[in-house]
Amino acid sequence: MSGETGHHSIIAADPESVVARAVTALARFPAEHSWVLIGGIAVFIRLGSVTRPTADADTIAKSQAALLERLRADEIPSIIAGGELQIEVGNGTVDIDVMDLADEPLPIDAERRAFALARRAALNSAKPQLVTVATSTGEAVAEASIPIASVAALIALKTVSMVRRPHGNSPQKVGSDIHDLVRLVATGAQAAAEQLVELDADLSSWVAAEISRAFDTDLRYTLLRFHRTDRSAGAQALSDADVAATVTLADAIRDLR
Repeated sequence: MSGETGHHSIIAADPESVVARAVTALARFPAEHSWVLIGGIAVFIRLGSVTRPTADADTIAKSQAALLERLRADEIPSIIAGGELQIEVGNGTVDIDVMDLADEPLPIDAERRAFALARRAALNSAKPQLVTVATSTGEAVAEASIPIASVAALIALKTVSMVRRPHGNSPQKVGSDIHDLVRLVATGAQAAAEQLVELDADLSSWVAAEISRAFDTDLRYTLLRFHRTDRSAGAQALSDADVAATVTLADAIRDLR
């Protein structure tokens, strides 16, 4: 049981899964603070299914300090280290990263600037969505109204991660970044291009350039290389057409610009 109806998404997952725990924990986040869900769980909600394993949830706050202060006042987190939260849910915990918007002034470096613009786009495109996590038999185990980044903003963020991750703390996660990026683009390359250009023209141009650089025109080789990077069942199921959509996205952005 998975899918999206209007502003209601239903995701099939085990009650003890990271997805179920994260949705339960995010239900406790204050609605009056400006924040948005990004990362793998946001991708799953936008796609309507869990397509790969994930270990935590990622968010962006307009003010990390203000949101963390409110969460402390509500005695919600069990552990706070920087922007990393560990929240008790049932008999376990879930890790949630709260990233600060921090987009003023914008960095001069192109890559860091793109990251700042992508964070801004995610927050600006956030739309509240009712999310229900249900078992395979249809039993609801978690539910919350969560502000979620748009598909276009998630594509921008995943492109940034694809570029930055190999030189960061978790280079092994680049495969899952590419996996998410390809699946998001495959939902509709032209529509995503239009949304990206509307969100931020400079960001969309950077995304187009980086996707063109990363995805070779020889799609058979590109797909083979990707399958070697990510061995998950979901990644192995991706086709030439799915990967080709990324090239369509880059071309559509350039045409719109």
